[in-house]
Formats: sequence, structure tokens, C-alpha cells
Amino acid sequence: MAGQEIIAIVMPKLGMTMTEGKVVDWQVKAGDEIQEGDEVVGIETEKITNSCEAPADGIFRRRVAHEGDTLLVGHLIGIIAKADTSEADIDSFIANFKPEEEV
Repeated sequence: MAGQEIIAIVMPKLGMTMTEGKVVDWQVKAGDEIQEGDEVVGIETEKITNSCEAPADGIFRRRVAHEGDTLLVGHLIGIIAKADTSEADIDSFIANFKPEEEV
């Protein structure tokens, strides 16, 4: 996978006590070019609704979580990758993704 970088978009922790969030509305679609800091998806918690920002520049390649899905903080919700990254590489990344454990 030389030269092909896959970047995870994960459920953000939007508050001290937040343990999970609900995907409300995707603001990008597969194939969109995005910049670090762009708002990509709305996340709802028990207290607020906020936007999750892109962690890096690239091409938004895939929604892993769908609108209405509730996921734990740190779980995979989307993928950013270069245009030449194969679907098989993205599938493998998703299959092998392990959420970071809180310390």
C-alpha cells in the first residue's frame, strides 16, 4: 500500500462525559474533496448537536456509519483516502480497524 494513506474519521468526544454519539446528517458524499477542519457530519449527544470536522485533507471515500447510527466514542464513522487507494485496501482498513481505548 505504498503511497496510499487511509485516514479514519471517528466518533469524536464532544464533552467530558460523552461515551457515544448519534450520526445525524452527513454533509459530504463519497468522492468529495475535503480539507482538514471541514465539517463532514453532524453528531448528536444527549446534550448537544455539533459537527465533526475532517482530521486531514483528502478525498472522502466512504461512510461507514449511517444517519441514525449510534456509536461509541472512537468508533469508525468514515474514511478519507487518496483517489488511487483501492476499494480492497479501504475494505481491509475497515475490517482491521480497532477503536482507541480510553486511558
